[in-house]
Amino acid sequence: MSESKNIVIIGAGIIGLSSALWLQKAGHKVTIIDRQKPGEGTSFGNAGVLASFACLPFTRFSMLGKIPKMLLDQNSPLSISSRYIPEMCPYAWQYFRSCFRYPTAREALTQLQSKAFESDQVLLNMTGGQSFVRSQGSLALLADPESIEKIRKGEVLERQGQGVNLSLCNAKQVQEMEPSLAPFYAGGIYYPDTRFTVSPIQLSRCYAEYFIAHGGTIVEDEVQSINTNNQGVEVQLATDVQHFEHLVIAAGTASKTLVKQLKINLPLVSERGYHLMINSSSNKKPLSRPVAWLDKSIFMTPIQKQIRLAGTAEFADINAPAVQRRIENLKKVASAMLEGEAEVTSDWLGSRPSTPDSLPIIGHLPTQPKVTLAFGHGHLGLTLSAVTGRLVSEIIAGETPCVDLAAFSPMRFNSLI
Repeated sequence: MSESKNIVIIGAGIIGLSSALWLQKAGHKVTIIDRQKPGEGTSFGNAGVLASFACLPFTRFSMLGKIPKMLLDQNSPLSISSRYIPEMCPYAWQYFRSCFRYPTAREALTQLQSKAFESDQVLLNMTGGQSFVRSQGSLALLADPESIEKIRKGEVLERQGQGVNLSLCNAKQVQEMEPSLAPFYAGGIYYPDTRFTVSPIQLSRCYAEYFIAHGGTIVEDEVQSINTNNQGVEVQLATDVQHFEHLVIAAGTASKTLVKQLKINLPLVSERGYHLMINSSSNKKPLSRPVAWLDKSIFMTPIQKQIRLAGTAEFADINAPAVQRRIENLKKVASAMLEGEAEVTSDWLGSRPSTPDSLPIIGHLPTQPKVTLAFGHGHLGLTLSAVTGRLVSEIIAGETPCVDLAAFSPMRFNSLI
Protein backbone atom coordinates (compact mmCIF):
# COMPACT_ATOMS: atom_id res chain seq x y z
CA MET A 1 0.00 0.00 0.00
CA SER A 2 1.31 3.47 -0.94
CA GLU A 3 1.66 6.38 1.51
CA SER A 4 -1.76 7.77 2.41
CA LYS A 5 -2.60 11.10 0.76
CA ASN A 6 -5.34 13.68 1.16
CA ILE A 7 -6.95 13.60 -2.30
CA VAL A 8 -9.77 15.60 -3.86
CA ILE A 9 -11.79 14.44 -6.85
CA ILE A 10 -13.76 17.00 -8.83
CA GLY A 11 -16.73 15.15 -10.31
CA ALA A 12 -19.31 12.89 -8.65
CA GLY A 13 -20.28 10.96 -11.75
CA ILE A 14 -19.55 7.27 -12.20
CA ILE A 15 -15.88 7.96 -13.11
CA GLY A 16 -15.30 10.13 -10.04
CA LEU A 17 -17.12 7.71 -7.74
CA SER A 18 -15.18 4.71 -9.07
CA SER A 19 -11.89 6.58 -8.67
CA ALA A 20 -12.86 7.51 -5.10
CA LEU A 21 -13.59 3.89 -4.19
CA TRP A 22 -10.29 2.62 -5.57
CA LEU A 23 -8.35 5.40 -3.81
CA GLN A 24 -10.22 4.80 -0.56
CA LYS A 25 -9.50 1.08 -0.87
CA ALA A 26 -5.80 1.96 -1.19
CA GLY A 27 -5.91 3.81 2.12
CA HIS A 28 -6.18 7.44 1.02
CA LYS A 29 -8.35 10.16 2.54
CA VAL A 30 -10.69 11.16 -0.29
CA THR A 31 -13.08 14.06 -0.84
CA ILE A 32 -15.42 14.37 -3.84
CA ILE A 33 -16.66 17.80 -4.91
CA ASP A 34 -19.51 18.40 -7.35
CA ARG A 35 -22.26 20.98 -7.71
CA GLN A 36 -24.74 18.12 -8.18
CA LYS A 37 -25.53 15.09 -6.06
CA PRO A 38 -23.67 11.86 -6.92
CA GLY A 39 -24.66 10.37 -10.26
CA GLU A 40 -27.10 13.14 -11.17
CA GLY A 41 -25.11 14.59 -14.07
CA THR A 42 -24.43 12.80 -17.35
CA SER A 43 -24.11 9.48 -15.48
CA PHE A 44 -27.82 9.71 -14.64
CA GLY A 45 -28.97 9.43 -18.24
CA ASN A 46 -26.69 6.88 -19.87
CA ALA A 47 -28.06 3.80 -21.62
CA GLY A 48 -27.00 1.62 -18.69
CA VAL A 49 -24.95 -0.74 -20.87
CA LEU A 50 -21.61 -2.21 -19.81
CA ALA A 51 -20.52 -2.53 -23.43
CA SER A 52 -17.67 -5.04 -23.35
CA PHE A 53 -17.97 -5.40 -27.15
CA ALA A 54 -17.06 -1.73 -27.75
CA CYS A 55 -13.44 -2.01 -28.84
CA LEU A 56 -13.65 -0.17 -32.19
CA PRO A 57 -13.11 3.60 -31.83
CA PHE A 58 -15.56 5.83 -33.70
CA THR A 59 -12.57 7.71 -35.12
CA ARG A 60 -11.89 5.77 -38.32
CA PHE A 61 -11.96 6.44 -42.04
CA SER A 62 -14.99 4.20 -42.62
CA MET A 63 -16.96 6.43 -40.24
CA LEU A 64 -15.50 9.64 -41.67
CA GLY A 65 -17.02 8.89 -45.07
CA LYS A 66 -20.53 8.65 -43.57
CA ILE A 67 -20.46 11.98 -41.74
CA PRO A 68 -21.41 14.41 -44.57
CA LYS A 69 -24.52 12.41 -45.50
CA MET A 70 -25.55 12.09 -41.86
CA LEU A 71 -25.21 15.83 -41.27
CA LEU A 72 -27.45 16.57 -44.25
CA ASP A 73 -30.17 14.25 -42.92
CA GLN A 74 -32.30 15.90 -40.22
CA ASN A 75 -33.39 12.47 -39.00
CA SER A 76 -29.88 11.07 -38.59
CA PRO A 77 -28.45 10.50 -35.09
CA LEU A 78 -25.60 12.96 -35.80
CA SER A 79 -25.90 16.75 -35.76
CA ILE A 80 -23.73 19.81 -35.16
CA SER A 81 -25.18 23.06 -33.88
CA SER A 82 -24.28 25.98 -36.16
CA ARG A 83 -23.25 28.00 -33.11
CA TYR A 84 -20.85 25.22 -32.08
CA ILE A 85 -19.01 25.04 -35.42
CA PRO A 86 -16.11 27.31 -34.30
CA GLU A 87 -15.48 24.92 -31.40
CA MET A 88 -15.76 21.92 -33.73
CA CYS A 89 -13.38 23.07 -36.49
CA PRO A 90 -10.11 22.25 -34.67
CA TYR A 91 -11.73 19.10 -33.28
CA ALA A 92 -12.72 17.98 -36.79
CA TRP A 93 -9.16 18.45 -38.05
CA GLN A 94 -7.81 16.44 -35.13
CA TYR A 95 -10.46 13.77 -35.78
CA PHE A 96 -9.23 13.43 -39.36
CA ARG A 97 -5.59 13.14 -38.29
CA SER A 98 -6.49 10.65 -35.57
CA CYS A 99 -8.04 8.35 -38.19
CA PHE A 100 -4.50 7.47 -39.28
CA ARG A 101 -3.85 6.13 -35.78
CA TYR A 102 -6.95 3.96 -35.70
CA PRO A 103 -5.11 0.59 -35.39
CA THR A 104 -3.18 1.88 -32.37
CA ALA A 105 -6.35 3.30 -30.80
CA ARG A 106 -8.23 0.04 -31.39
CA GLU A 107 -5.53 -1.99 -29.63
CA ALA A 108 -5.42 0.45 -26.72
CA LEU A 109 -9.20 0.36 -26.28
CA THR A 110 -9.19 -3.44 -26.48
CA GLN A 111 -6.55 -3.60 -23.75
CA LEU A 112 -8.58 -1.24 -21.55
CA GLN A 113 -11.69 -3.37 -22.12
CA SER A 114 -9.72 -6.50 -21.18
CA LYS A 115 -9.40 -5.17 -17.60
CA ALA A 116 -12.88 -3.65 -17.36
CA PHE A 117 -14.82 -6.73 -16.17
CA GLU A 118 -12.46 -7.70 -13.36
CA SER A 119 -12.25 -4.06 -12.23
CA ASP A 120 -16.06 -3.81 -12.21
CA GLN A 121 -16.33 -6.95 -10.12
CA VAL A 122 -14.07 -5.55 -7.42
CA LEU A 123 -16.31 -2.50 -6.94
CA LEU A 124 -19.62 -4.32 -7.41
CA ASN A 125 -18.73 -7.01 -4.88
CA MET A 126 -17.26 -4.49 -2.44
CA THR A 127 -20.26 -2.12 -2.46
CA GLY A 128 -23.17 -4.48 -3.10
CA GLY A 129 -23.71 -2.84 -6.47
CA GLN A 130 -24.02 -6.27 -8.10
CA SER A 131 -27.73 -6.19 -7.21
CA PHE A 132 -28.20 -3.45 -9.83
CA VAL A 133 -26.41 -5.34 -12.65
CA ARG A 134 -27.79 -8.01 -14.97
CA SER A 135 -25.90 -10.41 -17.27
CA GLN A 136 -28.31 -11.07 -20.14
CA GLY A 137 -26.15 -10.18 -23.14
CA SER A 138 -27.27 -7.64 -25.74
CA LEU A 139 -28.57 -7.50 -29.31
CA ALA A 140 -27.46 -5.19 -32.12
CA LEU A 141 -30.05 -5.31 -34.91
CA LEU A 142 -30.27 -4.21 -38.54
CA ALA A 143 -33.28 -3.68 -40.76
CA ASP A 144 -32.19 -5.40 -43.97
CA PRO A 145 -30.17 -8.49 -45.01
CA GLU A 146 -27.73 -6.43 -47.10
CA SER A 147 -26.64 -4.47 -44.04
CA ILE A 148 -26.19 -7.68 -42.08
CA GLU A 149 -23.99 -9.16 -44.78
CA LYS A 150 -21.95 -5.97 -44.94
CA ILE A 151 -21.38 -5.87 -41.21
CA ARG A 152 -20.59 -9.60 -41.17
CA LYS A 153 -17.70 -8.98 -43.55
CA GLY A 154 -16.58 -5.87 -41.66
CA GLU A 155 -17.19 -5.09 -38.00
CA VAL A 156 -18.08 -8.66 -37.00
CA LEU A 157 -14.76 -10.02 -38.21
CA GLU A 158 -12.90 -7.06 -36.75
CA ARG A 159 -14.48 -7.46 -33.32
CA GLN A 160 -13.85 -11.20 -33.37
CA GLY A 161 -10.24 -10.42 -34.21
CA GLN A 162 -10.11 -8.36 -31.02
CA GLY A 163 -11.43 -11.28 -28.98
CA VAL A 164 -15.08 -10.20 -28.68
CA ASN A 165 -17.52 -13.07 -28.09
CA LEU A 166 -20.46 -12.75 -30.50
CA SER A 167 -22.77 -14.63 -32.83
CA LEU A 168 -24.99 -13.66 -35.76
CA CYS A 169 -28.71 -14.23 -35.34
CA ASN A 170 -31.61 -14.26 -37.78
CA ALA A 171 -35.04 -12.66 -37.39
CA LYS A 172 -36.59 -15.80 -35.89
CA GLN A 173 -33.90 -16.07 -33.24
CA VAL A 174 -34.31 -12.40 -32.34
CA GLN A 175 -38.07 -12.83 -32.05
CA GLU A 176 -37.60 -15.78 -29.70
CA MET A 177 -35.20 -13.79 -27.53
CA GLU A 178 -37.22 -10.55 -27.45
CA PRO A 179 -40.88 -11.13 -28.41
CA SER A 180 -41.87 -7.60 -27.31
CA LEU A 181 -39.99 -6.06 -30.25
CA ALA A 182 -41.77 -5.05 -33.43
CA PRO A 183 -40.46 -6.94 -36.50
CA PHE A 184 -38.34 -4.03 -37.77
CA TYR A 185 -35.23 -6.20 -38.02
CA ALA A 186 -33.80 -8.74 -40.46
CA GLY A 187 -31.38 -10.02 -37.84
CA GLY A 188 -28.21 -8.87 -36.17
CA ILE A 189 -25.53 -9.66 -33.63
CA TYR A 190 -25.84 -11.21 -30.17
CA TYR A 191 -23.18 -10.28 -27.62
CA PRO A 192 -23.55 -12.80 -24.76
CA ASP A 193 -21.06 -11.08 -22.43
CA THR A 194 -22.79 -7.69 -22.30
CA ARG A 195 -24.10 -6.63 -18.91
CA PHE A 196 -26.33 -3.71 -17.98
CA THR A 197 -27.52 -1.87 -14.91
CA VAL A 198 -31.22 -1.72 -14.20
CA SER A 199 -30.69 1.73 -12.67
CA PRO A 200 -27.64 3.89 -13.38
CA ILE A 201 -28.62 6.37 -10.67
CA GLN A 202 -29.10 3.65 -8.03
CA LEU A 203 -25.69 2.19 -8.89
CA SER A 204 -24.10 5.63 -8.45
CA ARG A 205 -25.91 6.13 -5.14
CA CYS A 206 -24.81 2.69 -3.98
CA TYR A 207 -21.17 3.62 -4.66
CA ALA A 208 -21.61 7.00 -2.93
CA GLU A 209 -23.23 5.47 0.16
CA TYR A 210 -20.44 2.92 0.54
CA PHE A 211 -17.83 5.64 0.06
CA ILE A 212 -19.37 7.83 2.79
CA ALA A 213 -19.93 4.88 5.16
CA HIS A 214 -16.22 4.10 4.97
CA GLY A 215 -15.00 7.60 5.78
CA GLY A 216 -15.26 9.43 2.46
CA THR A 217 -16.52 12.99 2.14
CA ILE A 218 -18.80 14.40 -0.57
CA VAL A 219 -19.12 18.18 -0.84
CA GLU A 220 -21.97 19.63 -2.90
CA ASP A 221 -20.55 22.96 -4.06
CA GLU A 222 -19.38 24.87 -7.13
CA VAL A 223 -15.67 24.76 -7.95
CA GLN A 224 -14.67 28.29 -8.92
CA SER A 225 -10.94 27.84 -9.38
CA ILE A 226 -8.04 25.45 -8.83
CA ASN A 227 -4.39 26.22 -8.17
CA THR A 228 -1.34 24.05 -7.55
CA ASN A 229 1.81 24.89 -5.61
CA ASN A 230 4.67 23.14 -3.84
CA GLN A 231 2.40 22.26 -0.91
CA GLY A 232 -0.37 20.71 -2.99
CA VAL A 233 -3.67 21.82 -4.48
CA GLU A 234 -5.96 24.70 -3.55
CA VAL A 235 -9.63 24.45 -4.53
CA GLN A 236 -11.71 27.61 -4.36
CA LEU A 237 -15.37 26.81 -3.78
CA ALA A 238 -18.36 29.12 -3.69
CA THR A 239 -18.40 28.81 0.11
CA ASP A 240 -14.74 28.36 1.14
CA VAL A 241 -11.21 27.33 0.13
CA GLN A 242 -9.97 23.77 0.69
CA HIS A 243 -6.45 22.33 0.44
CA PHE A 244 -5.35 18.85 -0.62
CA GLU A 245 -2.20 16.96 -1.55
CA HIS A 246 -3.49 15.67 -4.90
CA LEU A 247 -6.27 16.49 -7.37
CA VAL A 248 -8.18 14.17 -9.70
CA ILE A 249 -10.22 15.88 -12.41
CA ALA A 250 -13.14 13.64 -13.42
CA ALA A 251 -15.71 16.28 -14.24
CA GLY A 252 -16.80 15.14 -17.69
CA THR A 253 -17.32 17.96 -20.17
CA ALA A 254 -16.57 20.57 -17.47
CA SER A 255 -13.04 19.15 -17.20
CA LYS A 256 -11.92 21.24 -20.17
CA THR A 257 -12.53 24.50 -18.28
CA LEU A 258 -10.76 23.16 -15.19
CA VAL A 259 -7.59 22.08 -17.01
CA LYS A 260 -7.49 25.43 -18.81
CA GLN A 261 -6.86 26.96 -15.38
CA LEU A 262 -3.69 24.86 -15.32
CA LYS A 263 -2.71 26.38 -18.69
CA ILE A 264 -3.53 23.18 -20.58
CA ASN A 265 -5.86 23.21 -23.59
CA LEU A 266 -7.25 19.79 -24.50
CA PRO A 267 -9.49 19.00 -27.51
CA LEU A 268 -12.58 18.03 -25.54
CA VAL A 269 -16.04 18.88 -26.89
CA SER A 270 -19.64 18.48 -25.77
CA GLU A 271 -21.40 15.55 -27.47
CA ARG A 272 -24.96 15.65 -26.24
CA GLY A 273 -27.27 12.66 -25.99
CA TYR A 274 -30.98 12.29 -25.30
CA HIS A 275 -33.04 9.57 -23.69
CA LEU A 276 -36.73 8.77 -23.36
CA MET A 277 -38.33 6.71 -20.60
CA ILE A 278 -41.14 4.53 -21.96
CA ASN A 279 -43.75 2.44 -20.17
CA SER A 280 -43.48 -1.26 -20.98
CA SER A 281 -46.48 -2.92 -22.58
CA SER A 282 -48.41 -5.04 -20.10
CA ASN A 283 -49.53 -7.33 -22.92
CA LYS A 284 -46.09 -8.58 -23.87
CA LYS A 285 -43.08 -10.15 -22.22
CA PRO A 286 -40.86 -7.30 -20.92
CA LEU A 287 -37.62 -6.50 -22.70
CA SER A 288 -34.95 -8.63 -21.05
CA ARG A 289 -31.70 -7.13 -22.37
CA PRO A 290 -30.29 -4.05 -24.13
CA VAL A 291 -31.20 -3.88 -27.82
CA ALA A 292 -29.46 -1.58 -30.30
CA TRP A 293 -30.92 -0.58 -33.66
CA LEU A 294 -27.66 -0.02 -35.50
CA ASP A 295 -29.27 1.79 -38.44
CA LYS A 296 -30.49 4.47 -36.01
CA SER A 297 -27.59 4.38 -33.49
CA ILE A 298 -30.12 3.85 -30.70
CA PHE A 299 -30.00 1.64 -27.59
CA MET A 300 -33.09 0.41 -25.77
CA THR A 301 -32.52 -0.88 -22.23
CA PRO A 302 -34.84 -2.15 -19.46
CA ILE A 303 -34.44 0.42 -16.66
CA GLN A 304 -36.45 0.56 -13.40
CA LYS A 305 -39.42 -1.42 -14.81
CA GLN A 306 -39.52 0.85 -17.85
CA ILE A 307 -37.61 1.04 -21.12
CA ARG A 308 -34.94 3.65 -21.75
CA LEU A 309 -34.36 4.64 -25.37
CA ALA A 310 -31.00 6.43 -25.55
CA GLY A 311 -28.80 7.75 -28.29
CA THR A 312 -27.93 10.56 -30.71
CA ALA A 313 -24.70 12.51 -31.05
CA GLU A 314 -25.49 16.21 -30.99
CA PHE A 315 -22.41 18.42 -30.90
CA ALA A 316 -23.58 21.60 -29.20
CA ASP A 317 -22.85 23.83 -26.24
CA ILE A 318 -23.58 22.10 -22.95
CA ASN A 319 -26.02 24.86 -21.98
CA ALA A 320 -27.88 25.09 -25.30
CA PRO A 321 -31.60 24.26 -25.12
CA ALA A 322 -32.84 20.82 -26.13
CA VAL A 323 -33.78 20.39 -29.79
CA GLN A 324 -37.38 19.19 -29.84
CA ARG A 325 -36.92 17.57 -33.25
CA ARG A 326 -34.37 15.18 -31.76
CA ILE A 327 -36.87 14.12 -29.09
CA GLU A 328 -39.61 13.62 -31.69
CA ASN A 329 -37.25 11.49 -33.80
CA LEU A 330 -36.55 9.30 -30.78
CA LYS A 331 -40.28 8.88 -30.20
CA LYS A 332 -40.68 7.67 -33.80
CA VAL A 333 -37.85 5.17 -33.35
CA ALA A 334 -39.40 3.94 -30.10
CA SER A 335 -42.75 3.39 -31.82
CA ALA A 336 -41.06 1.52 -34.67
CA MET A 337 -39.14 -0.73 -32.28
CA LEU A 338 -42.09 -1.50 -30.01
CA GLU A 339 -44.94 -1.49 -32.56
CA GLY A 340 -47.52 1.14 -31.76
CA GLU A 341 -47.27 4.58 -30.22
CA ALA A 342 -44.72 4.65 -27.40
CA GLU A 343 -46.00 5.90 -24.05
CA VAL A 344 -43.23 8.34 -23.10
CA THR A 345 -43.14 9.29 -19.41
CA SER A 346 -40.09 11.59 -19.48
CA ASP A 347 -37.19 12.79 -21.61
CA TRP A 348 -33.66 13.85 -20.71
CA LEU A 349 -30.63 15.57 -22.23
CA GLY A 350 -27.01 15.29 -21.11
CA SER A 351 -23.54 16.00 -22.43
CA ARG A 352 -20.78 13.46 -23.01
CA PRO A 353 -17.11 14.55 -23.00
CA SER A 354 -15.82 13.61 -26.47
CA THR A 355 -12.21 13.40 -27.69
CA PRO A 356 -11.10 13.42 -31.36
CA ASP A 357 -9.60 9.91 -31.21
CA SER A 358 -12.46 8.29 -29.23
CA LEU A 359 -10.13 7.42 -26.34
CA PRO A 360 -10.41 8.73 -22.78
CA ILE A 361 -7.82 10.99 -21.20
CA ILE A 362 -6.22 9.17 -18.27
CA GLY A 363 -2.92 10.23 -16.75
CA HIS A 364 -0.65 12.90 -15.33
CA LEU A 365 0.34 16.22 -16.79
CA PRO A 366 4.16 16.47 -16.78
CA THR A 367 3.91 20.08 -15.61
CA GLN A 368 1.37 19.21 -12.90
CA PRO A 369 2.54 16.12 -10.95
CA LYS A 370 -0.13 16.69 -8.28
CA VAL A 371 -2.96 16.44 -10.83
CA THR A 372 -4.39 13.29 -12.45
CA LEU A 373 -6.89 13.48 -15.31
CA ALA A 374 -9.72 10.98 -15.86
CA PHE A 375 -12.32 12.12 -18.39
CA GLY A 376 -13.23 12.07 -22.09
CA HIS A 377 -14.84 8.62 -22.16
CA GLY A 378 -17.56 9.59 -24.64
CA HIS A 379 -20.11 6.76 -24.90
CA LEU A 380 -18.10 4.45 -22.62
CA GLY A 381 -18.13 6.25 -19.27
CA LEU A 382 -20.07 3.55 -17.43
CA THR A 383 -18.30 0.71 -19.26
CA LEU A 384 -14.80 1.96 -18.42
CA SER A 385 -15.52 3.62 -15.07
CA ALA A 386 -14.12 0.93 -12.78
CA VAL A 387 -10.93 0.29 -14.75
CA THR A 388 -10.38 4.06 -15.00
CA GLY A 389 -10.69 4.37 -11.22
CA ARG A 390 -8.24 1.52 -10.81
CA LEU A 391 -5.76 3.25 -13.12
CA VAL A 392 -6.13 6.54 -11.23
CA SER A 393 -5.23 4.73 -8.00
CA GLU A 394 -2.26 3.01 -9.63
CA ILE A 395 -0.99 6.28 -11.12
CA ILE A 396 -1.12 8.12 -7.79
CA ALA A 397 0.57 5.20 -6.01
CA GLY A 398 3.37 5.16 -8.58
CA GLU A 399 2.56 1.56 -9.44
CA THR A 400 2.82 -0.05 -12.85
CA PRO A 401 -0.62 0.47 -14.40
CA CYS A 402 -2.68 -2.56 -15.40
CA VAL A 403 -2.63 -1.35 -19.04
CA ASP A 404 -0.17 0.75 -21.05
CA LEU A 405 -1.34 4.35 -20.64
CA ALA A 406 0.57 5.87 -23.58
CA ALA A 407 -2.50 5.98 -25.84
CA PHE A 408 -4.56 7.68 -23.12
CA SER A 409 -2.00 10.28 -22.07
CA PRO A 410 -3.16 13.91 -22.27
CA MET A 411 0.16 14.65 -23.97
CA ARG A 412 -0.79 12.56 -27.02
CA PHE A 413 -2.52 15.60 -28.47
CA ASN A 414 0.73 17.57 -28.67
CA SER A 415 1.30 16.16 -32.15
CA LEU A 416 -2.20 17.17 -33.21
CA ILE A 417 -2.63 20.65 -31.76
